[in-house]
Amino acid sequence: MPVLRDGKLIGNVSRSNHIQAKAIAPDKPDVTSDTDRSIRLDLLSRLGEQNWTDFGSRNVIVSGGVVHYWGLVGSPEERKALLALAEEVPGVVRVSDEMIPAY
Repeated sequence: MPVLRDGKLIGNVSRSNHIQAKAIAPDKPDVTSDTDRSIRLDLLSRLGEQNWTDFGSRNVIVSGGVVHYWGLVGSPEERKALLALAEEVPGVVRVSDEMIPAY
């Protein structure tokens, strides 16, 4: 599904993205609160400042103050660092780790 802003394509929501979101909160409507959106943007900004990871925005969902990380990471150390980074973001109540480190 295309994502548009001011009539311009800025991204896509894949079937996989939708399934991940529904798995997190199957009984909730597809609505993200302003607080969750703010937490996600803050975390993505912090991730973008790191030169030790290329963990992408496609693998970060925030729901009810809980950061959900999905997907592959480069190492167990990167996994720990990503968890610590998320825990430092104001408003995060918990981090759900669904990452798989490449050994």
